[in-house]
Amino acid sequence: MLWIPDFGILRNRIEIGRKMVPLMIMTLLSAALPGDEQDAEAGVGGWRLANSPSAYLREHSENPVEWHPWGDAAFEEARKLDRPVFLSIGYSSCHWCHVMRRESFSDEAIAAYLNANFISIKVDREDLPHVDEVYMDAVRAMTGGGGWPLSVFLFPDGKPFYGGTYFPPRQRFNRPGFLEISGSIIKAWNTDRGKMRESATGLLDHLSKRDQRQHEGQSMELFLGGGIQSAASSYTLDPPGFGAAPRFPSPRFLQFLVGEGSLSGDETSVKRAVSVLREMAAGGIYDQVAGGFHRYSVDAQWQVPHFEKMLYNQGSLAESYLEAGRITSDESLLQIGRATLDAMLSQFQLQDGSFAGSWDADSGGVEGSYYVWTPEQVKETVAPESVELVCDHFGIEEEGNFEGGEASVPRIAMSLETAAKKHGLSVEEAQKRLDQAVSKMLKVRDTRVAPKRDDKVVLGWNALAISGLARGATILDESRFREAAVRAYGALKGSLVEEERFLRRRDRHVSEKGEAHVVEGNPATLQDAALWMKSVLDLYEATFRPEFILEARRCWEVILKNFGPLETGEALYEAPEGAEILMGRRKDYFDGAIPSGNATTARNLLRLYELTGESVYLESSMNIVEAALSRVGPYPMGASELLLAVQALQRRVPVIVIAGDPSKETTQRMLESALQSKVPFSVVALRPEGEAGESAEKAIPLLEGRSSGEVEARAFVCIDQVCEVPLEKVENLVLRMDQLSKEIRTANDSNSSESKSE
Repeated sequence: MLWIPDFGILRNRIEIGRKMVPLMIMTLLSAALPGDEQDAEAGVGGWRLANSPSAYLREHSENPVEWHPWGDAAFEEARKLDRPVFLSIGYSSCHWCHVMRRESFSDEAIAAYLNANFISIKVDREDLPHVDEVYMDAVRAMTGGGGWPLSVFLFPDGKPFYGGTYFPPRQRFNRPGFLEISGSIIKAWNTDRGKMRESATGLLDHLSKRDQRQHEGQSMELFLGGGIQSAASSYTLDPPGFGAAPRFPSPRFLQFLVGEGSLSGDETSVKRAVSVLREMAAGGIYDQVAGGFHRYSVDAQWQVPHFEKMLYNQGSLAESYLEAGRITSDESLLQIGRATLDAMLSQFQLQDGSFAGSWDADSGGVEGSYYVWTPEQVKETVAPESVELVCDHFGIEEEGNFEGGEASVPRIAMSLETAAKKHGLSVEEAQKRLDQAVSKMLKVRDTRVAPKRDDKVVLGWNALAISGLARGATILDESRFREAAVRAYGALKGSLVEEERFLRRRDRHVSEKGEAHVVEGNPATLQDAALWMKSVLDLYEATFRPEFILEARRCWEVILKNFGPLETGEALYEAPEGAEILMGRRKDYFDGAIPSGNATTARNLLRLYELTGESVYLESSMNIVEAALSRVGPYPMGASELLLAVQALQRRVPVIVIAGDPSKETTQRMLESALQSKVPFSVVALRPEGEAGESAEKAIPLLEGRSSGEVEARAFVCIDQVCEVPLEKVENLVLRMDQLSKEIRTANDSNSSESKSE
């Protein structure tokens, strides 16, 4: 029998902030299944998914479960047959999705029961993120937690009445089995459907009211202070990080802490962020052999990851390491940013310059086997004189750290300096041996069964990769990153980025006949579109080609058309116009795996305003931020992109215009100094001489009237559309930027004092 929760109690629990306390919603009083239905004939039922553009859906095409893709046809079939819907949501590189596919969805008895009693729908969350978000919210409200695979039971109209994540095929470890749960649901469907309907309606009503709920308004200054306080209250020193395990990288929040700490003189916040960045880079969450970051760490020490690699992690983390390194002048952080970009290029880049979506967590059905090492394997791989050095440095021990076995996830367990001293080596010699050993380990690793790569090209994730590369070109002044960013832009412009709309993803699919063709997916989300707009703005500073500013302007018009209108006191919709979603189109302000679309858009618009002086951009940015502040309430850590947007709005954002011939040394030196400014959110623009300068002025009105005059190059520092007396020497520009940083810090201290007095 199915137990339906009292939604009055549920609402109260959520209102008092106990969101993470599991709420038991099902009691399995009887799990016996009707014998005749267990004996139903089994067969391959997933044929509807065989030619899907989604690799994740195609993986389930050989299941005996009769899967339907998401769409009206499946729900119409459920209404016709008067059956509940089983909705399963996952993604291609998800480890536990693979486990449930092998355990439950390949189980003949489970498949027969599902086929006889349910309409089963399979969804790729990376293709339909707005669908995933709605049902994930529902499951979190019911159970207090969520994750993938997401398993949800629905009425034929799409309303959820029960859900969870991974279920074993049959009861074990005090965890109900999928077969038992399915049987109990059918019994409740036949006997207590009215109560189930009441429960589902109550849940959706609660979620709808929650989305509309506004918190007491708060100033931007108080919101920024709340971000700093949240970091202080959740930070742990040993090991460095925020919150308990599992630990996910928080690139935008770390970026906020470094920026806000530097602007306010709060060295503690900067130190906390830097300590976490260093700890992640030294941990198993970072691939010590080939570079790049895994999705998250299952432990608080950042040692043992969940091994899937996601493109969005690489681009976001590279940018955060580079920005933190720029502001703090920490070369080690810059090096990790550089190495992450190199790993992204080698592991994710496709033939046309765009980037694949992810690497699987599993290798040959075993999680992590591609990445872990035993001392014996190291001994068989590297030079004899380097074995102990490698094992000491990477923490590869007889008693491994992975799943209680003998294998270890490489991490920096002993610093190079300490290891060198232990083995009587100079640091230089130790580094040489280590480099040679890692090269050999990589070659051996490449002979192992490799994880599968999902070559799906997702617009927003590729935009994050482009932004990371563009920032790498800007901060590190390395042309290979600039070239890769421009190439990726060219691969997406005109395919996923059209004149009047954005598309979410592109996939290369080989049909049953062996024919290869590219399949484009559903319309993009606001997150995708906003991140694309950001990448275009980042490309401008990496190339100083005015066409990228024109593209950013065009992007805003397309965003407004597809995700607007932008009404006073409101923000943009997350799903495009025309999207069919339970509870209608939503407006989202919190970050998920990738940053909030609304917050990213607010930052983009502010950058456009600084370059153009057009007040409509500033007004739109402020409108979004004000709407977001009324919705986010006391949870700033969940809205890191909004923290960055508010930070950019609240602090003085300088625009540094360099006027001069970019081929001249003085112009190049001034550009380099401006780009290396330690003032967060600094915007840099170039006004070339001659016809190129006149063309740039049309795209960027702030450049009008700026010229090098009678010298080789001049710098104009502009704040709030007012430019100061031009500077003709590089040294003077450096001094002015240092002075400006102090001025911003002083103004920040003054604002903080005023907020406290109020």
